[in-house]
Amino acid sequence: MEVNKGTELQPFSSRYNSEQACMEALIAMKWRSGFVCPRCAHTRCSRLTSRHILLFECGKCKHQTSPLVGTIFEGTHLPLLKWFEALELFLLPDGISARRLSQVIEVTYKTAWLMLHKIRHAAGEFDARELLCGDVKVNSDQYGRNPSRCQFSHPYASAVVAGCTVTESGEPEQVKIRLVPHKRGDGQRANRHELVAFINAHVDVRTSAVQSFPLAYRLYVPLRKVVREAWESLKSTYIALGLKHLQAYLSEYTVRRSLRRLGAEETMRRKLLQMCVAIPAISYRRLIARQPNQPLAAAA
Repeated sequence: MEVNKGTELQPFSSRYNSEQACMEALIAMKWRSGFVCPRCAHTRCSRLTSRHILLFECGKCKHQTSPLVGTIFEGTHLPLLKWFEALELFLLPDGISARRLSQVIEVTYKTAWLMLHKIRHAAGEFDARELLCGDVKVNSDQYGRNPSRCQFSHPYASAVVAGCTVTESGEPEQVKIRLVPHKRGDGQRANRHELVAFINAHVDVRTSAVQSFPLAYRLYVPLRKVVREAWESLKSTYIALGLKHLQAYLSEYTVRRSLRRLGAEETMRRKLLQMCVAIPAISYRRLIARQPNQPLAAAA
């Protein structure tokens, strides 16, 4: 992967330097305890390497399946090497734009745009399955408003509900940010009903102590800071984001933030690959059919 000198892009992992290495990593992630036939659950198989795509044939029912089935890579015409490069660049501190990705891995802008959205979708859907648990703080906040300027409203700010678990020192750990449908500008924020809906959907209420902050002038400050950091990070990479896919980008930020907290780069890569293997690909048609300012789970 060639990168212009002076950029923040990091070199692609030498571990995945061939198509075979990428495929073996994907297989190991998909079948961690060995092959399992999706039709009959038999565990013995044969590899069929005579075709363009690697297939596994069940030793019992003879069903043939590809390691790509049920992953974001299913149906792709691109080499896995380019996908793994995209995953690597997705983990940069502020992510990467589709235009920049298209230049780095040498694909069209449309292809790069779709690749990144498939990764975002997988990461967001996987993250949605993991509930906040423990000491949880929930803010009724706004995305797109700079709190340092003491603005109580902004015409383009979108109402969000932000929730997080906190460490013993009170710092946000796992974070989720969800758009509130049809509330934008004029100081609009989530009401108590919408805070409760967020808690019911994203917090394990049985094992958590939840504290809500519904008032604009009395928010949980460390969590409010994370929302501002999300705005600054996304703005620096993507310049301007429309409402149609904003939830996907917010989920991208919070997932990447969680992954980078894991510390070791290899751990981050494996976790992101796990997400991409566990979640089926979203099609281009479904992506463009998303409704503006609609929560990710509903749109996907």
